[in-house]
Amino acid sequence: MELKKMKNITKQNINEAKQKSVWDFSNKILYDLCEKYPEHKKIDHILAKIMIIGRSYAAAIERRKKELQYNNDEFYIQKVGPTIKRGDIRGNVDQWIETLVEFKCPTFDNMEEILVVHGNLMNLFKYITGMEKRSLASKYLHFHKPALFFIFDSRAMKSIRKLVPPQNKTFIKSMNVDLEYTDYCIRCLKLRDEIKRKFNIHLSPRELDKLLLLY
Repeated sequence: MELKKMKNITKQNINEAKQKSVWDFSNKILYDLCEKYPEHKKIDHILAKIMIIGRSYAAAIERRKKELQYNNDEFYIQKVGPTIKRGDIRGNVDQWIETLVEFKCPTFDNMEEILVVHGNLMNLFKYITGMEKRSLASKYLHFHKPALFFIFDSRAMKSIRKLVPPQNKTFIKSMNVDLEYTDYCIRCLKLRDEIKRKFNIHLSPRELDKLLLLY
């Protein structure tokens, strides 16, 4: 079914989303960092990735409940690094990401598996900080698997809600997913597929994020 509000998006908007940006170089540094050091076995590698991505994207993991009494260095060294390395009863970050190795892009068929990985990491971040870290989890995973994870933040969510009405989520059976990120991702899939149908242009998660911020 065609999205009624798609008329607000022009081919020029889509082409702008696919054009180079002044931020592409800084983003490439983050992509290269995660490509060169994809695993979560060394504390120094973990801390570099989580700190640089979080602070670059206004989603720093050190923003936490006040009762977690560490200074920032102690928090990273004693809590963040070891916990991300160890994981939890669901496994660890490398095991979760490994479940997605065969997927080339998000689809309605594989969306549940992608959402479970995000949910696992979000739960791990909540254990570390006492807070929901929905946006950080999406951004951290995006830089490790840029073709699979949509980038979530409040601005993008505001835009997607204007463009895409609520979608059917009953095909997602797992309880270990974040409902707000689930809603966001399914709307993103719908918008991406409608753009492909109407303009014959495929947008990556990064390009879709650029379109939503432009909108």
